Amino acid sequence: MSREFIVDVLEIRDLWFKYPVGDWVLRGVDLSVKRGEQVLIIGDTGSGKTTLVRAITNIGRLIYNGEVKGSIRVLGRDLLEYTRSELFRVIGVVGQNPYLYFTDLHVYRDLYNYAVRIYRDPLKAERALRKIVETMSLHNLLERYFFELSGGEAKRVIVAKALIADPQILLLDEPLMWLDEYGVKDVLEVLRTLRRLGKSVVVFEHRFIPLIDYFDRILILKHGRLHEATSNVRKLLTTQRTMLLENPFIKNKHEEREIVLKAIGIHHYYNSKRILRDINITVRDNDKILIYGVNGSGKTTLLKILAGYLKPSKGLVERRGDVIYIPQNIILFYTEETVKREIEEICKSRHMGVNCVEEGLKKVKLLNIDLDISPFNLSHGQMVKLAIVLATISNATIILIDEPFSGLTYSDRLKLIKELLILNNAVVLASSWIELATIPNWSRVLKLENNVLMPLDSIKSTYTLEELAEAYGKLTGEIIA
Repeated sequence: MSREFIVDVLEIRDLWFKYPVGDWVLRGVDLSVKRGEQVLIIGDTGSGKTTLVRAITNIGRLIYNGEVKGSIRVLGRDLLEYTRSELFRVIGVVGQNPYLYFTDLHVYRDLYNYAVRIYRDPLKAERALRKIVETMSLHNLLERYFFELSGGEAKRVIVAKALIADPQILLLDEPLMWLDEYGVKDVLEVLRTLRRLGKSVVVFEHRFIPLIDYFDRILILKHGRLHEATSNVRKLLTTQRTMLLENPFIKNKHEEREIVLKAIGIHHYYNSKRILRDINITVRDNDKILIYGVNGSGKTTLLKILAGYLKPSKGLVERRGDVIYIPQNIILFYTEETVKREIEEICKSRHMGVNCVEEGLKKVKLLNIDLDISPFNLSHGQMVKLAIVLATISNATIILIDEPFSGLTYSDRLKLIKELLILNNAVVLASSWIELATIPNWSRVLKLENNVLMPLDSIKSTYTLEELAEAYGKLTGEIIA
């Protein structure tokens, strides 16, 4: 059948999927995507969104040895009729972490080499690349190195890379992960471009409020099945306004509390580029400090210096307690083959014994995470939740957390914040998501801007985190009712 006469470019009927360990994740998914249609899929952490991506691309069967029942048809052909290379010419995939998709440090070389692999002809590759560069407006990014790109810029480049093969369908998994408000605007422009190109797009996203006006349909994945949610989502937050919260933060006056970490006169450079300038921060016992900054402002660099993983170009860090650092790229936190082994090893490394292990097992069971599964098979949000549990049972004095909210629903984000704020540990959390600052219980909220760390005394935010969480909770209740 000719592609031009296929109405549904993707057709899924009664799809079931399970990993070798654990119960069924998908339990009868039905989905049809028409040519040029843009569909948004939302759902709780661990609901199966990434699993659905893996099933559609057949990676779930080939790489994860998953069991599959049901039917998936792509451009009218059964998924199993495609070779792996054929399928990835038809379906473009942009995963949660765009930096993992680069195979060359230099942006232009990376794109050009990929085009040559696709077209096996330098002239055809050059023509295809030139067209995509024009379409995606990448001219000012081509001579950069990928590690110099902001999150939004990296997403644009990787979407462009996927488009080189001229796929009919694009799957975007958590495209707003780690992005500040400027990166979000980049992604919205990408979606507008894909619509102009007539591409079918399926987006899987937790932080969906900025996206709801850009999609033809919105679905929610719950209990292993997809449910129509378009009208419900669009009624969620209909009153748009910008509110100014003046001095919303608790100024903790308990100066007698013990200092557990102190950074004095921190300067840092990458090559000759200044990243941090004269940073001074004092963390006291039980402090809860939020550091807000846009992508590329230096938040990750600062946390690595505070944790001792990076030596500052100038200045001193005094640590008067154990520190655990939970990185933005959460996969780097894990080393063991099962979740249970992760718990046992962190307790062993801290010389904490059986009680520590028992506490960890109890807390992880409350997350509905299988103890025998590999942590690398968890969703991003589940990895974050597990890392927080491991940090809390370790009795670390200070927990440093970099962008922990990707992969979490609005409700999960609020719940996690509340849990962090009542810990006995000192917590320093870095994020590019301004809504976190609408929570009034921080000891301090600081802003990292122009290489300098300063108090943040007022913010502009369309919605508070409590409002977003309440709206999401109402949505999921209505859908399943």
